[in-house]
Amino acid sequence: MMSVVAYFGDKTPRELGFGTFRKTDRPILSSTVDRTAAVPYMPGAYDFGADLGPKPFNIECAFVARNSIQLQERVSAFAAYLLDGFGRPRTMPLIFSAQPDRQYMVRYSGSLPIDRVAGFGPFMLPLIAHDPYAYSIYDLDEIDVDSLIPVDMDVSVDLASTYSVTGPMAIPFTNFGTLNGAPVLQISGAFSYLSITIGGVETIYNTALSGTLVLDFARKTARVGSTNVLRNTNRRFGALPVGDSIIVVNGSGINCSLSIGLHAKYA
Repeated sequence: MMSVVAYFGDKTPRELGFGTFRKTDRPILSSTVDRTAAVPYMPGAYDFGADLGPKPFNIECAFVARNSIQLQERVSAFAAYLLDGFGRPRTMPLIFSAQPDRQYMVRYSGSLPIDRVAGFGPFMLPLIAHDPYAYSIYDLDEIDVDSLIPVDMDVSVDLASTYSVTGPMAIPFTNFGTLNGAPVLQISGAFSYLSITIGGVETIYNTALSGTLVLDFARKTARVGSTNVLRNTNRRFGALPVGDSIIVVNGSGINCSLSIGLHAKYA
């Protein structure tokens, strides 16, 4: 029987000493966090939209050991694996066998009882992804003809992700995810003024630069080395739409390379 979980952290369930089975609670979407306001004498409520809350998973598992002593050894080792050096639940990737190209970032959340019958120990593993979305295990610029990728994964092999920029430029880009993506841009070289428009939103860096600037659109940060240079931007960050779009680069005194990193995002 194929394991429901391919990887938990950097190990397979088999390496951790247990199996994962079909009775697994894996919701289609996490619960909504609704923003509404009730108004006196008005039927219903004003709807201000909603977001998704954390996504819970309950994984059916079982240790299978030769005897109760080996069972306890595996239980103790797994308990340690779930925690960091300070004894707090640690966050790690969860990859399902049915979708080996994407991962959730999860941690143990809840309680973890186990039934012990000689060398057999079934249990339900409660996990939670506080970011409820899945992300590609590959960054755009990591994929080439030698990459081991699932045959049904939507991706282009050897798609250019680094560009030489010496003036205004329009860069075609394809986001293979099902949701808008937040790229990481690395600009190495020099410019007097730089403008990058993604998803219709213009990000401006208004100070001359000679070095390497990293713009993280998910974290909305701008750094040169370890220095926070967000003050030199207009603090506006767009998102790459699903499918094909154009990244527009403009500015003055530009002589640099632009690298585009993206982990595709999925519902």
